Amino acid sequence: MPQPAPRRRLDPEPAPPPPERWPETKLKVLGALWGEGFLGPGGAEETLTLAKPLGLNQTHSVINLGAGLGGATRALAAASGAWVTGYETDPDLAEAAQALSEKHKVEKKAEIRPLDPANPQIRKGYYHHALALEALWRIADKPAMIAALVGAVKPHGQVVLTDLALGPPSPAAERAFAAWAKLEGVTPCLAGEKAMTALLAKEGLDIRICEDITSRQIAQTVGAWASFVEELKRDRPARPFALRVVEEAERCMRRIDLLRSGRLRLLRWHAIRR
Repeated sequence: MPQPAPRRRLDPEPAPPPPERWPETKLKVLGALWGEGFLGPGGAEETLTLAKPLGLNQTHSVINLGAGLGGATRALAAASGAWVTGYETDPDLAEAAQALSEKHKVEKKAEIRPLDPANPQIRKGYYHHALALEALWRIADKPAMIAALVGAVKPHGQVVLTDLALGPPSPAAERAFAAWAKLEGVTPCLAGEKAMTALLAKEGLDIRICEDITSRQIAQTVGAWASFVEELKRDRPARPFALRVVEEAERCMRRIDLLRSGRLRLLRWHAIRR
């Protein structure tokens, strides 16, 4: 005898929400490790080192592409007096970053705005200079993003850009590369040094310097973790915090392994807008 079909619920359980990419505990770990407003090594000191060639002062307007939580944007504004606008393609990060600028009462001097990576719209010819920090390696349509960045800078303005680039292929590193990408939570859209430099030049930049700063970032990462571990020894964290620490440690370890192997490189370009 056939069984009756199960009755459909009139009030089915709602689908669970997707996991939050930037939970509060994760942001606390990142802030404790890298400094408030920063998502990676170097902090304010590295930001100001990278921006030094720009010679910023209070008369300048600056675009900071890849603003993250706004640490670099606020550091630039505080150190130079320049008017700095940060653009971030992750809307949740952009909102949190602007909240931090408001918390520190610099929401006008160091404003952070969301930017649609599929249709980047930035005011043309408005900014004196630009600083773009690892803003491109997650972007599939690099020409459009670079065109928006370059177009936002006045003619003869300076652009300092850092980004990850692919090193020589290595079959042994491909599994490690995939594991790192999964921990980053994005699909990397990477190119090699020559391809990236050619793309920047094609979109209107006169490249003056292309420098490999991989070893500097490795040293900054290792140094930050050494200090952080000493702090953890003095003040044992709660379990949710500790789990996030382990998660961030694995992401950093896999990235450093790829940097040390040469499969990933971190490059710095200094260019002039034609």
